[in-house]
Amino acid sequence: MVEKERYLIVLALGLALCNLIVPYCFLRESGSFLFWILTTLFMIVAGTAYTRNWGRKKEKTS
Repeated sequence: MVEKERYLIVLALGLALCNLIVPYCFLRESGSFLFWILTTLFMIVAGTAYTRNWGRKKEKTS
């Protein structure tokens, strides 16, 4: 597994835990829906950044 993939797996697991812990423990009275929206937008941007180069040919360096 590539180092970048490990980093993204850890990031995804951490954000998934935050998606459960933060809204139900800290934002119980207000703000949980906004937290979920912002977290979802962050994950979409991170996924886009990760998959941006898929399908492009790698350049060989001599």
